[in-house]
Amino acid sequence: MTELPASVSPPLDPSQEPNGERPRAPLVGVIAGALTLLGFAAWSGVRIQAATHEKAAVAAQRNADSKRANAAAHALANVSTVAPVTATWDPVVEIDGTIAAGQHADVGFKTSGRIAKVLVKVGDSVKAGQLLATLDASEAAAQLRAAQAQERAAQAQLTLATDTDRRTQTMVQSGAMAEGTGVQSAQQRALASAQLESAQAQVSLSQVTLSNQRLVAPFAGSVTRAPDGAGGIASPAVSLFELDDLSHLKLKGTLGERDAALVEPGAVLSVDTEHGPVTGTVTAVLGTVDPSTRRVRIEASIDNQGSRLRAGTFVRATVKGKSGLGVLELPRETLRPGSQDEVFVVENDTLATRHLAFSIAPDGTLLVRHGIAASDRVVIAPRSDAQPGDRVAVARSVAPAAPASAASN
Repeated sequence: MTELPASVSPPLDPSQEPNGERPRAPLVGVIAGALTLLGFAAWSGVRIQAATHEKAAVAAQRNADSKRANAAAHALANVSTVAPVTATWDPVVEIDGTIAAGQHADVGFKTSGRIAKVLVKVGDSVKAGQLLATLDASEAAAQLRAAQAQERAAQAQLTLATDTDRRTQTMVQSGAMAEGTGVQSAQQRALASAQLESAQAQVSLSQVTLSNQRLVAPFAGSVTRAPDGAGGIASPAVSLFELDDLSHLKLKGTLGERDAALVEPGAVLSVDTEHGPVTGTVTAVLGTVDPSTRRVRIEASIDNQGSRLRAGTFVRATVKGKSGLGVLELPRETLRPGSQDEVFVVENDTLATRHLAFSIAPDGTLLVRHGIAASDRVVIAPRSDAQPGDRVAVARSVAPAAPASAASN
């Protein structure tokens, strides 16, 4: 082999250094990396802080805009008002109701039996007490004859006992018979008398049973239901005939809770028909309100001699209420939007709510009975977003018109 010169050293293993230690990473690279991380963190912090300030500014702006919008929505800077007009009103109230027969009856036999005759048919007019139908009365007649025979026998027994007692008492008083015999004779006469009374009661019961084989009309009217013919079996609890008195009808209707105060029993009622108006009289206005409908029941009697109305029909009637009723007139435009009975009045430049009890005239004018005073300033055409407590300025006060609508009613 060729030997190297002594001055030339063999190459070192790059993985080793003198003393067997690994070489260290350059310090400059470590410092540069740390500075880069610090810079990125600082930049991110600045961006986050800027975004936070921007978000807060947007929220503040939105809050300010919302307050301004809310203030603008409730700031009724200018409103127009009108003063109520005092008037006198003769009210006419509308009633919706159903016509019913003046009298109605479901008629049937009080006893059971086979129907022997049916003497009327549907549509017939009958008088009070007129015979409608009969049952086979052979069994009831036989029972009556038996009861009458028992009555005659009891009468004979009483006659015999009375005669015997008369003779016995005479002999007891004369001393020919013992006193006990006289007592026994008197008791025999009393027993015969009681038996006669029982027989007489049985005769009366049999007579009633026989009369129950006949069915008569309880009042004059029209037959609206009847059996088709004889032969059927009647039962005490089963109705066979229906009878309606249509010469007088009843109107059963309802009124609004507030309109009920305008109508009293005795008021005149009118129903328009194709044959002309039919009049009647209010007979009852109930003092209670139906909790489900909040309406008041009313009944009226109608003369139907001309048969212009039919029972069971739905009608609309008008009733004249109390005359000369004092009201306050308001334009319909004063009603609060979305409400049926509220208006706004201005009190010390502030809106306040009033609930009205009113009717509506043919021209749309509100005829107010309760809820406002003649001195109130009522807002015309209030905004839909107006609220009680809003401060307002009255820009214009409308002069009231002459009271004409109330007089026309």
